Amino acid sequence: MHSRAAASVESKMATMQHKIFCIGEFIKTESATALQRAFHLRFNIQPPTRKSICRWNHQLEQIACLCKGKSSGRPRVSEENVRRIRESFERSPRNSTCRAGTELGIPQPTSWCVLRRRLLFKPYRLQLVQALRSNDKRKRVEFCDRMLQNMEYDTFLPRLIFSDEATFHLSGKVNRHSVRIWGLQNPQEALERERDSPKVNVFCALTQKKRAYGPFFFAENTVTGVTYLAMLQNWLLPQMSEDSEDFIF
Repeated sequence: MHSRAAASVESKMATMQHKIFCIGEFIKTESATALQRAFHLRFNIQPPTRKSICRWNHQLEQIACLCKGKSSGRPRVSEENVRRIRESFERSPRNSTCRAGTELGIPQPTSWCVLRRRLLFKPYRLQLVQALRSNDKRKRVEFCDRMLQNMEYDTFLPRLIFSDEATFHLSGKVNRHSVRIWGLQNPQEALERERDSPKVNVFCALTQKKRAYGPFFFAENTVTGVTYLAMLQNWLLPQMSEDSEDFIF
């Protein structure tokens, strides 16, 4: 019995070497069963079916060639249907190819192929951004104007203290959105990671004078508003007050 893990010749295109071997063995043995047994011993993969063996033999007798004939393939989509698909997605860019296919009476795979290969459309993902109220934009402009005015004074920037937080996973978690592996074939590369692996949350603050406050390591796995406020009141503010009573955090 052939191994289930063996690759099937029928599942992928047979090579010219496979075809030549099959024709030669078939001429010698005149038995498809004997041919299949010899094929498996030679290549250690699933042999071709009787139907394929007979087709190759008939093809050699008829046209004296084992090359794969040109397939008629699917009929080319008419320019009219291409125009209808383009106009449909220009009107409704968020429409799905399934719904568009139903509305236009065109199969979904055809709509998808026309969009990607004929019209060169690309399916872009929605970006989630912070919702802004009608008054937020005006406040942003006012804040920028006020900051630009304050920066004209030499004493303003040294008073600013900027802070940020970061989470470090002890298992070396990778952000796969920023990792790309380029090549001609998919390497099927995977990275094992531990779910809910131990992590540490770190806080740090900086000033223009290169004064660093921290790092501060939170003992809790999840930083809440309560723990963050406690850190500010009990750890950060006392240090900043010692350096200067006039600061902007």
